[in-house]
Amino acid sequence: MNKDAKDTYTKQLEDKIVTLEARIQELERLLGMNSQNSSKPPSSDGPEVSKPHKTNKGRKKRGAQKGHKPHMRQLFEPKDVTKFVPHEPHACTCGCQDLEECNEEPFRHQTVDIPPIKPVVIEHVQYVRRCKKCGELVYARLPDDVKRNVFGPGVLANVGILTGMLNTSKRKALAVINEVFNVPMSLGGLSNCETKIADAIEKPCQVTVDYVRQQDIAHADETGWPRGNRKKGWLWTLVCATAAVFMVHPNRSKKAARELIGNFAGKFVTDRYNAYDFYEFIRQICWAHLKRDFKAISEASSELGKIGFELHELTKKILKMRGRVRDGTLQWKTFQYRMPKLQKRVESLLESGAGFDGKLSGKCREILKHKECLWTFVKDQNVEPTNNCAEQIVRQGVIWRKISFGTQSDRGARYVERILTVCATCRLQNRSIIEYLRQACHNHLNRMLAPDLVVNV
Repeated sequence: MNKDAKDTYTKQLEDKIVTLEARIQELERLLGMNSQNSSKPPSSDGPEVSKPHKTNKGRKKRGAQKGHKPHMRQLFEPKDVTKFVPHEPHACTCGCQDLEECNEEPFRHQTVDIPPIKPVVIEHVQYVRRCKKCGELVYARLPDDVKRNVFGPGVLANVGILTGMLNTSKRKALAVINEVFNVPMSLGGLSNCETKIADAIEKPCQVTVDYVRQQDIAHADETGWPRGNRKKGWLWTLVCATAAVFMVHPNRSKKAARELIGNFAGKFVTDRYNAYDFYEFIRQICWAHLKRDFKAISEASSELGKIGFELHELTKKILKMRGRVRDGTLQWKTFQYRMPKLQKRVESLLESGAGFDGKLSGKCREILKHKECLWTFVKDQNVEPTNNCAEQIVRQGVIWRKISFGTQSDRGARYVERILTVCATCRLQNRSIIEYLRQACHNHLNRMLAPDLVVNV
């Protein structure tokens, strides 16, 4: 082999080494991904992933805190007491038995129990009569509302609580209905109950969708939702301060995002997912996601790692300051005064990080594309820097998915959308979910208007 051939071969080997080293670095990055430096859930972390170190300084001990406000058990009102049992004293601790009445209030102690539940059964008896003229047998027909109903609003409401709020599997929910409430029901009957519930709350949920879209601030998020027959799907949510709505959609795309937000034109808080990039109004990018991105960048071995480390530390400082504004220990004007210097440093570091090669530096370039969406929370105190609101709301759907593996039909998807909307909205408004479901099902069975899901709060 002559000298030129050797040089060419050596150059090829050097190029291959560079390529392989880059590939090894990328594979190591992928292997090192966890919930702290990516969007992977904490449940996917292996035993080798250590939790963030927290010092004991400033941490509260478990249990009741010193000086906390006591939460005493509230006694039932006398009108709600089923039975009174009097206890008269007969002797003093000194041994004297000569006692007289006084004006002191008696002490009250109550015990609460739940007796075996006996369902209310209404039997409609259709008497049969024979026609004297033609001899035909005639019986009274049932009213239309009775024909359509086997289970009343109480049964429907409890089915909604079990499968929609508590995420109980259908078989376990059926066991509770059969054994606790003593109501005979089949799996098919349970599914039919869910359909009736979905029909009962259809109109209030549609009104709630319009209500959320009219608010000044809203959060959005999405999570996977299988739709049966190995079809992929997504569960989307749009959340404001007092209501939340859900949507099951086959795609995770801009089209689905547009369908979710409709005519919403307020301040929009989301993660960096590009399906939301079409939004032309004011937007806030979630800093909890940015914090994980900066954590991933900080693990790079080059100078880029130092940039990521400083970005991660700055993010923690910014979020801590914003938290102090929320709990009242830092004035809003002081926060705004301190932020410009931090903003300038963050943007400078992002521009420096964007000059490197590789996917980690690509995160810096992607974040800079959303530069105008990074600081909305600095201008408006009502806008949160994170999308935790939507992520906490959609968590209910995540738990449901892990138990039931999604839905198998469009009918099931509509039930999921509407029952999750009712549960989340009632929680945000501190309303009783079961009482709302009971009233909604009662009105539906009696062909009355459904009660409002969103009330003045």
